Amino acid sequence: MCRHLAPDYKVHIISFKNPNPMHIDGTFIIGPGLVLSNPDRPCRQIDMFMKAGWTVMKPPAPLVPDDHPLWMSSKWLSMNVLMLDEKRVMVDANEFSIQKMFESLGIKPIKVSIRHANSLGGGFHCWTTDVRRRGTLQSYFY
Repeated sequence: MCRHLAPDYKVHIISFKNPNPMHIDGTFIIGPGLVLSNPDRPCRQIDMFMKAGWTVMKPPAPLVPDDHPLWMSSKWLSMNVLMLDEKRVMVDANEFSIQKMFESLGIKPIKVSIRHANSLGGGFHCWTTDVRRRGTLQSYFY
């Protein structure tokens, strides 16, 4: 990634305490100063966020039933969300607990039925990629 970005960008490499990583998106940037961190797969560099004054949110336990088929993934697809902007998040319509967490942060959950697709091994964040971003270059770590 560093090769493809202008020299003004600093890339921070993070790793996770997970011996068998399948989905690498276990920690999400929700917005400036706010990160969502999977309690079962913690980020080894989470202190970097805390030292910079970020709020680290632990999502509530997933509500996925035990008998729901999950192919090469886990119930933590519940936190596999897509931030549309700083005030709106696309979230599984069945995950009421995480919806309430986002509401408590002033972020509006856009509820979408996706559980049927989780069986294929992914969620909103896995299935999307930025094509373009707008805004200015900012530093969030000092």
